[in-house]
Amino acid sequence: MKKKYIRDLPRRMYSFFISYSDIGAPSFAKFARSVGITTADIERYRKRSEFERAYQECSEIRRDYLIDNGLVKRFDSSLAKFILTSEYQMGEKKITDEDKSIQVTLEVIGDED
Repeated sequence: MKKKYIRDLPRRMYSFFISYSDIGAPSFAKFARSVGITTADIERYRKRSEFERAYQECSEIRRDYLIDNGLVKRFDSSLAKFILTSEYQMGEKKITDEDKSIQVTLEVIGDED
């Protein structure tokens, strides 16, 4: 049975993601279960512009959460990379060979002593 859209759902979803403190990372599936809807309902609600804006912001919050926790080794960085890459490929954008190469320049500044 399809759940009816609730006007404050974008705010509730944003609050869920920004204040997440449970084990693991915040996800749309966890949010859906917490408010009694399904991930299919979430996908259907994305047609609404306000909900879509909140959805995109929550995606960025989740992305930052995974990256930050991978960098401080709270999460396995390889797993965080796998999750982010998988989500990126499932979205509208696809990773090309051009996206795979990156050049990094590092300059170390310090005492010459």
